[in-house]
Amino acid sequence: MTSLASDASAAASPFEIDNCWQRIGVRGDKSCPELRRHAHCHNCEVFSRAASRLLDRDIPAGGMTSALPPAGAGVIARSSNTQSVLVFRLGSEWFALPTLVLDEVTGLRPIHSLPHRRNPALLGLVNVRGELVICVSIAQILIGAEQHSPQGRLIVAHHAGSRLAFPVDEVQYTHLYGETDLKPVPATVAHSSSGFTRGLLSWRDRNVGRLDEHALFEVLGRGLAR
Repeated sequence: MTSLASDASAAASPFEIDNCWQRIGVRGDKSCPELRRHAHCHNCEVFSRAASRLLDRDIPAGGMTSALPPAGAGVIARSSNTQSVLVFRLGSEWFALPTLVLDEVTGLRPIHSLPHRRNPALLGLVNVRGELVICVSIAQILIGAEQHSPQGRLIVAHHAGSRLAFPVDEVQYTHLYGETDLKPVPATVAHSSSGFTRGLLSWRDRNVGRLDEHALFEVLGRGLAR
């Protein structure tokens, strides 16, 4: 926002973002002289450049820590063909993603919108443990709606060198299942999520769509690149 902040941003390594908006911007002491011109950090080119760098950013080696509950807590032994998934809710629909691609589950937090965003699934940026993470709406893709409960949660995931966060309405504990537990999606089901679903799991008398993380994140990645 200031020339000093711009220089610092340009000099930062590929794995560092100079979050001047938290020091001298709207979330800091508001001493940045550019605030008078831009009114808010979201309108500043420094903030926009930081967002652009995040889109191309690789995950630092050893930079991710998992805060997910252990899968199958209390289970003494698990078969080699079992998989662990996290079950969550979007609207009235239940879905599951493998815990291998999930970093943590945390509380909802402010989403800082990006200027000139054209993709409705791109919500903005969220601060997760001091790191800015791209926030997307998988609800927009899976159920065609963007409605989130105030009591919802934020899931942070990684895939192919990118880190993404997305809000959900509810999160349950991790669930272990075997390949024989995965049932095919009925051909009669016409739902926007069917193209991203590997199969259905039975969980607490509910049908849970086991998502194909590769297909889902590939579509999200293409949308962010626009």
